[in-house]
Amino acid sequence: MADRPTYEELEKRLKELERQTCDYGEIKQEWLKLSHAVEQSPTAIIITDHEGFIEYVNPKFTEISGYTSEEASGMHAGELGEQPDEEKEQMWDVIKSGGVWQGEFYNKKKNGDRYWERASISALRNEENVITHYVKISEDITELKQARAALQESEKRRYQDQKRMAVLKFANDVALKLMDELRNPLVALGGFAKRIAQKDQPKDKLSEYGQIIFQQAKKLDSALNRALAHLRAASEES
Repeated sequence: MADRPTYEELEKRLKELERQTCDYGEIKQEWLKLSHAVEQSPTAIIITDHEGFIEYVNPKFTEISGYTSEEASGMHAGELGEQPDEEKEQMWDVIKSGGVWQGEFYNKKKNGDRYWERASISALRNEENVITHYVKISEDITELKQARAALQESEKRRYQDQKRMAVLKFANDVALKLMDELRNPLVALGGFAKRIAQKDQPKDKLSEYGQIIFQQAKKLDSALNRALAHLRAASEES
């Protein structure tokens, strides 16, 4: 007949049971806290098995994607969006090695609409250090992407407007300078043309006036060519 446990042994076992019960209660409380945090999280959370098939999604994922927990369960996470093959291979290499992958996905909602998400994916291991699950935490960044694109387009238009204004100012400056350069030759041409038109002008004077008119015409031609060259250069730069 087996010996009955002594009072001290019974007391020791009772304390051990009390400790285990206390530990279980603490673990349960921690689990409830964690579960509540996941359910109320402002970010979408997906838990998959080691092959990427979905086992759990939180309410935020349903709000963003339109897929209920029942609909998402069993789907492969890769069905939710598009990712370049090279980036997909890199992602799996990182998470299979136990690292944390961070990047963006271009996903499709249940209704077919597209949206961008920024995600972080990491592995969960068991006591034998074997990967059993993957956790993806993500947020919808579609509006952020759209805002950035709008800002870039606005900056592009502003830059183009600035270039156009610079070209217009340059053209105006060239025109003003051209007017200054043309004023004296035009005045000279007008004056000598008037003298030539007068009667009884000596032949030697007519020849002299002709030479002066020719020189002034060359100045006009040179000034016009310079102005055109400047304007062409400005047009090509714009």
